[in-house]
Amino acid sequence: MASLLYPFALFLHIVGAFGLIASVTLEAIGLRGLRRATRADEARLWLSISRRLVIRLAPASLGTILITGLYMTAVAWGPKGWIITAFASLIALAVIGAFGTGMRMARLEPAISHAQGELADDLRRRLQDPVLLTSLRVRIAIVLGIAFLMTVKPTFIAAIAVVVLAAAIGWLTAQIPARRTGHELGNEIG
Repeated sequence: MASLLYPFALFLHIVGAFGLIASVTLEAIGLRGLRRATRADEARLWLSISRRLVIRLAPASLGTILITGLYMTAVAWGPKGWIITAFASLIALAVIGAFGTGMRMARLEPAISHAQGELADDLRRRLQDPVLLTSLRVRIAIVLGIAFLMTVKPTFIAAIAVVVLAAAIGWLTAQIPARRTGHELGNEIG
């Protein structure tokens, strides 16, 4: 019976990974739009992408990945080092997402929902919160690290090194200042 269910579990596992990648992609698009928004209606549009879609897709995808991964580990793989590291990394994704992004977005949502016309300077500054970008980029890097683990299946120590390196690269990319367009500079000047 396990041999019949394994291919189906693997398929769902891969679909969950696609969902997770779609989730961080939608979050990245929404966050970019939010950070550039100058009007309340723009901010609400981007918030609906960044928050309302992602808040449903990310947990469902993570849950699918975890459940199917645990099943496949139990029936076929056993507790390999790369699997343990990937599992811990998925938990880290959820924690970083909840504390780095989720709580901040939950505080921003009412302010955006009640805003009218041009966004207040305080709200625009809050939308530029560097933790939102750092959280996103670290999670994207960890997802890529997990994909590497699933492909290469390294030893436990190498798997930990891969995920730590991926997270560090994600953090470093968030520290690089964004390139500014003429439109954004024009808004600051007048």
